[in-house]
Amino acid sequence: MSLLVLGLDHRTAPVDLRERLSVERDHLPDALRQLSEYVPQSAILSTCNRTEVYVYDPDDIGLVGRVGDFMIGYSGVPGPELERHVYQLWETDCVSHLFRVAGGLESMIVGERQILGQVRAAFSAASQGGYTKSPLTRVFHSALRAGRRVHRETSIGQHSRSVSRAAVQLARGMFERLDDRRALVIGAGDAGRMVARALADAGVRQITVTNRTQWRAEELARDLGGVAVPFEDLSQALAQSDLVISSTGSPGYVVDAAMVSEAMGRRASMEPAMMIDIAVPRDIDPVVADFGGVQLFDIDALGQVAEIDLDGLESEVRKAEDVVESEVGRFVEWWNSSDTMELAVAMRRRAEAVRKQEVARTLKLLGADDDGELASRLDAMTNALVKKLLHQATAELRSADSATIFPAALRMFGDDPPGGRGRGRR
Repeated sequence: MSLLVLGLDHRTAPVDLRERLSVERDHLPDALRQLSEYVPQSAILSTCNRTEVYVYDPDDIGLVGRVGDFMIGYSGVPGPELERHVYQLWETDCVSHLFRVAGGLESMIVGERQILGQVRAAFSAASQGGYTKSPLTRVFHSALRAGRRVHRETSIGQHSRSVSRAAVQLARGMFERLDDRRALVIGAGDAGRMVARALADAGVRQITVTNRTQWRAEELARDLGGVAVPFEDLSQALAQSDLVISSTGSPGYVVDAAMVSEAMGRRASMEPAMMIDIAVPRDIDPVVADFGGVQLFDIDALGQVAEIDLDGLESEVRKAEDVVESEVGRFVEWWNSSDTMELAVAMRRRAEAVRKQEVARTLKLLGADDDGELASRLDAMTNALVKKLLHQATAELRSADSATIFPAALRMFGDDPPGGRGRGRR
């Protein structure tokens, strides 16, 4: 085996563990550099709901252990704790999983579109760093095509389904109306923009945006007709807000317990404030959930909303799964063809070397010239003989059943293998 994904997601690990394994975008090049010390090819996909390490190594000995050692060393999570939550998928199972991820079928909000861009960004970072080549490059290119097809050929992503929309839906469950509420969006990156747009579409009366980079907050607030406040005034903005949604993904808590305590003490409204933390790592100190006058939800709390939101999408999910299955079949066809073609070339190359060696030895024994008529006749005869002998073997390798024939052929001609890529294939 040689293609492997080792990872965890919202189904297998709670947010407090996922945030410890998460790799921030700015830290991705360094993480890939460290990972390259363990495996020759790799890519890391890290989002709010998953951290997955995709690798390729024709030498699969100890591959899970090597990738696991990287994850333990990079995150500091002890091995036994990590083992309880990670999954490992090999070969076509690995390929199918990535295709499903790209199509939004493995997302908390099934069908959400943002994940396709995140897969593209993960591949781009790995590619630019020189950490991918064939076949891992082909896997990601095919996954992106599968994701695009899912959204083009199905309605699984209808109604702009996303985590930010689910957060607004959660807010609707607490407040009777949103058009008389004041919302604070912390973070003006991609996730922050999506949240702010979802709030505006829901009719929230006033949207305030804050961000460490002020001009980003001002730009987003201007687009939505809201207001921007300096990041240093975050505590005051908290006191004036009914609904807070944070999505910076900073390494430490942006909103700590002391800040919330101070803000709640200055808050004029007697109604509880709602705080939704959709960042991983989390932005809001989880102890805030114990404060009176505050209802705090992290990203895992959106899971219940997501399950309800699946109603009526079963047929579109099946269509999306059909798309993924067809793309996996397409990839496997290429994968088998790539291996068998290389092995066929290796077989012919070896046969040609043996043929020339034997012709030369025969001419020497006969005392004949290398460029004489006998040499020419021997060369033509042996060349035709080798082609006829290899024809059937090559044809069988290229047949539909090559996946079962390939391992035996590889053992027979194993001194010159094409990277050992066929081992363990299903």
